[in-house]
Amino acid sequence: MEFRKVLGFWDIFWLGIGGMVGVAILTFPSLTYQQAGPASLISWILAGVFSLLMAVVYSEMVTAFPRSGALVVFPYEAFGKKKIARYLAFLEGVGYYIGTVFGIVISAIILGDYLGPQFSSGIGQFAIAEVALVAVGIINLMGVKLTSKINLAMSVFFIAIFAAIIILGIAGGSTTLLHPFLQSGGITGIVLAIPVAILAYGSWTALLTVPEETINVKKVPKAIFWSIVFVTVFYVLLVLAVYLNLGASQMQTQYSQDPVLGLVASLGSPAAMIAFQMAAVLSIVAVMLVMVLSNARILYALTRLDFLPKKMNRMSGASVPLYATLLSLFVPMALSAFPGYYFQYVVIGAIIGTGLPRLIDLASYFRIRRKSHYKPAFRVRHGTAIAAVAFVGLVISELSLGASDILWSAAALIALTAVFYLADRRR
Repeated sequence: MEFRKVLGFWDIFWLGIGGMVGVAILTFPSLTYQQAGPASLISWILAGVFSLLMAVVYSEMVTAFPRSGALVVFPYEAFGKKKIARYLAFLEGVGYYIGTVFGIVISAIILGDYLGPQFSSGIGQFAIAEVALVAVGIINLMGVKLTSKINLAMSVFFIAIFAAIIILGIAGGSTTLLHPFLQSGGITGIVLAIPVAILAYGSWTALLTVPEETINVKKVPKAIFWSIVFVTVFYVLLVLAVYLNLGASQMQTQYSQDPVLGLVASLGSPAAMIAFQMAAVLSIVAVMLVMVLSNARILYALTRLDFLPKKMNRMSGASVPLYATLLSLFVPMALSAFPGYYFQYVVIGAIIGTGLPRLIDLASYFRIRRKSHYKPAFRVRHGTAIAAVAFVGLVISELSLGASDILWSAAALIALTAVFYLADRRR
């Protein structure tokens, strides 16, 4: 059974919104403020620009290789289907899977914080995480079109609520809280805030995993482009509203973990708080929904390259990779029982799941542009120059890594390499 081509431009666009707007924007504004103060607004803009440049490069490649889980295909095609090509494709696919799994786990763990104190820790936190994961798993198993429709409904709802919060926050805020705009960290602080902000844009790559389910793959680049533009504007306005209403001391103490919650609290409206809690929960669930969808397609692509048993590509009656979807669900369900490793989930997910795959894909792009069989339906003007600037953004996004971060990630990379040699030998 093959995938059904059922996704149009707006399906892809709103899957991008649902996949990006979640835990990160609810928590990161205080972290970027600590690096650069109000000037970290520039960091959020630059993070969006770097994401956009990276997306343009990826979008070109996906129109040349419109296959499910296309991210895995890029290095395989670029490096000549040799052992190095298989190795990079394996790192790309498994790295993406691990990073996305940790993203799902982080979302599931934090979900209870927005439902009430009884769900913010212990058995209540775990129960909410499991229920949410089962729900997004069931929705995914019912088909990609239904998944898209449910994501659309949730995304429109939470975007509308957040938009109202932004309007109230900017209208009632004080510009004196933006002074001095450029603080002691200066330009260096702005640069160091970019790695934090850029993580909030990461899930646009999910849109590259469903080209076989897209009616017209030529519209994928445009859908990705406009979804990132929309989210960039949305993020900057929401962060601005936070900075206009919360002082430095509040973001470093009382609302250091949830600055957007602090913004809503400053509005002094119980109705606004209830609406915000609903919007926060739906945005987090939407991210989980899109991540499970994309992870299943990545595992499906790894199956096609014989890194996983052939049974993993079995389709359900709804044209969904059945076992791949279940595996994308069960692993996060297990890891959600260990919220104490939250920090490790974030670090490994950011490097192994974001930094490493993007480095591989940029290398693939530089190489594949010279291949005679590379004939994308959408070709970017000055593509190599854009990729070079995107590479600079990628380097900047890893600047905040500490020694322990590198150690954890190096250990994960060594483990992945060992697994590759075992899997490739079996192949």
